Amino acid sequence: MATQLKEARLLGYPVHLVDKTQAETFVQEALSRQKTVQVVTLNPEMMMQGDENPVLSQILKAADVILPDGAGLVWALRKQGHSVSRLPGIEFSESLLKWAAETNQPVALVGAAESVLALAVENLQTRFPGLRIVYQHHGFFKPDEEEAKIVQACADALPKIVLVALGVPRQEIWIHRHKALFPGAVMVGVGGSLDVWSGKTLRAPAWMRRLNLEWLYRISSEPWRIKRIYKTLPMFVVKVWLAGFDR
Repeated sequence: MATQLKEARLLGYPVHLVDKTQAETFVQEALSRQKTVQVVTLNPEMMMQGDENPVLSQILKAADVILPDGAGLVWALRKQGHSVSRLPGIEFSESLLKWAAETNQPVALVGAAESVLALAVENLQTRFPGLRIVYQHHGFFKPDEEEAKIVQACADALPKIVLVALGVPRQEIWIHRHKALFPGAVMVGVGGSLDVWSGKTLRAPAWMRRLNLEWLYRISSEPWRIKRIYKTLPMFVVKVWLAGFDR
């Protein structure tokens, strides 16, 4: 019997109450059945974008695995009474890459600047010996015939893990639009993970991550994020309070 993921709902969006092991097991079982899996790493900013973008909203709600990525998301779920911990998308993706290296699963990477992608590939293959990256392409392409050629070339390489770093909502829409070409693959929108894997961007220290303060570190190191976060986070908090933390 296929593993079922425990699900909560927050502001109309489903969220899976999973830890890394549970999410890994679900994905591996799905791939063994040749099922294509779209993974979304949900946070409050994505939810607020979804409220303004019906296409994104539909994709987020229909994803096969919806990870509780954002600290604000975890806060709201705990207020509902759920036992849940943050599962950052970058850590889940790294666990997939580790598994891929150990089991010779082919991997594709799409996104980021060309130089960043090249460094990320080099660092990942050093970190995970045996990692087989069968396709890679930077994210600076136009959504026309060029994209169609990239998608087809990626699909022809037959990857089992496809990590897409095009930013929200572009990466979620890209995966949803093209996932039929990737039977039996797991596809994850990984945002700025390639920047981290390349060494261009540093993650917060472990103690800050344990306290769910990674957002604070990102603001301090990348001040341009303040405007974006403060455009969405207050509205998220207001909506959660108005919803009365309904289950």
